[in-house]
Amino acid sequence: MPYPPTVDTARLTLRRLRQGDEDAFLAIWADPDVWRAIRPGTPFDPEHGPRRFHHHLQHWEKHGFGLWLINHTASGDTAGWVGASHPDYVPQLTDEIEIAWSLRRPFWGQGIATEGAQAAVSSALDHLRPARLLSLIDQENVRSVAVAKRLGMRDLGSVEHGELNLQLRLYALEAPPTSTGLE
Repeated sequence: MPYPPTVDTARLTLRRLRQGDEDAFLAIWADPDVWRAIRPGTPFDPEHGPRRFHHHLQHWEKHGFGLWLINHTASGDTAGWVGASHPDYVPQLTDEIEIAWSLRRPFWGQGIATEGAQAAVSSALDHLRPARLLSLIDQENVRSVAVAKRLGMRDLGSVEHGELNLQLRLYALEAPPTSTGLE
């Protein structure tokens, strides 16, 4: 069964990232509050968003799964992005699957990140069947740390971002055992 390009939750439509989404994706990365949460202490890099956007488009093509844009159903606005991808920026983890999320500032504190991330976890477990799922979070990003904990993830220590001089906390959720059908 292919990875779903669209998933609906109670308040959100999560839709595969596609070429025409660049402006919405870049607006998320360009938000100073978002940048400070994801890259604290790092000067804003206007080229980072475009690089990541093209990376994630290619990720869908190469691997058949990736990030979704989050559409807030009630407002019709793009609230952020969420989804599963390989964390290529940490060399020792490139074969693993990371669940990541980011929201525009007006959508913080409403449970949207958790709702979207729970859908991403469910889809990844159902369709990709990894041994575990990861989230890589700057320890100062207390909102994302709280989301990871609500997802049931455990803190496994720190890892270094392979492209930046930045330490990230590695959170992991072990996949539940699969049924053998022999019960």
